[in-house]
Amino acid sequence: MKRTLILLSTLLALAAFSHADSISLTSGSGTLYPFGVFPGFTIQFHGSGYNISIPVALDVPGGQLVNCIGGCEPSTLASSPPLIDVSGVLVNGNPYLEGAIVFDAVSFVSSLGPSGMLTIKYTATLFLQLFLTDAATNLHIAGPFVWGSSEPWLVTAQFAPDGSGIPGVYKFAGATLTSVPEPATIALLATGMLPILFRGRKRLSRTT
Repeated sequence: MKRTLILLSTLLALAAFSHADSISLTSGSGTLYPFGVFPGFTIQFHGSGYNISIPVALDVPGGQLVNCIGGCEPSTLASSPPLIDVSGVLVNGNPYLEGAIVFDAVSFVSSLGPSGMLTIKYTATLFLQLFLTDAATNLHIAGPFVWGSSEPWLVTAQFAPDGSGIPGVYKFAGATLTSVPEPATIALLATGMLPILFRGRKRLSRTT
C-alpha cells in the first residue's frame, strides 16, 4: 500500500511538472567566431533568475553559421539558411543543457570600409527552447527555457576579402549579437529620465 502511494504521488508530481509553465528568458548577448576558432559561438541568456551561457562549436549536429564557412557573397544572405541553427546537446555535464537555437536574419544593412572589411548589421528573430536534463535519468529537471518576448536581435557581422581576388567574395571574420529592449522598456527608461532632466533645467534657470 505504501509503495503504491509513493508511486502514485511520483506520477502525479511528474504530471504536474509536464504541465509546468515555460521559463522565460528576456535578455541576451553573444559572440560568433570565425570558422576553426573554438568555440564557434558563445551566447548568454538571462531571465527568471537564470543566467545561461552556451559555448558551442559550429560543427555540432545541425549547427551552422549562414553559408560563410568558405567564401560567400554576404549580400545574398537574406535568402540563405538561418543565421544560426543549432540543436542537440549544447553543454555537456550533469545536468546537461539540450535544446534548439535558431536565429533567422530578417533584414540587414551593409557598409564597406576603406580596408575592404564589409560590415553587415542584421535584424534577426530568435526561436529558443532549452532544457536542463539529468544525465543519469535523461529526464528534464528544468525547462523549457524559451525566449520570453518578441524583441528583435541585432547581429553585427564582419567579413574580410577571402583572398581569391574575386570581387564581392568574402570570408566570415566575426560577429556580435545583442537583444534589443522592447519599446515599453525604452519608454520606461525615457520617462524615468524626465524628472532628472526637469530638475537639471530648473537648477540651470536659477543660476542664469
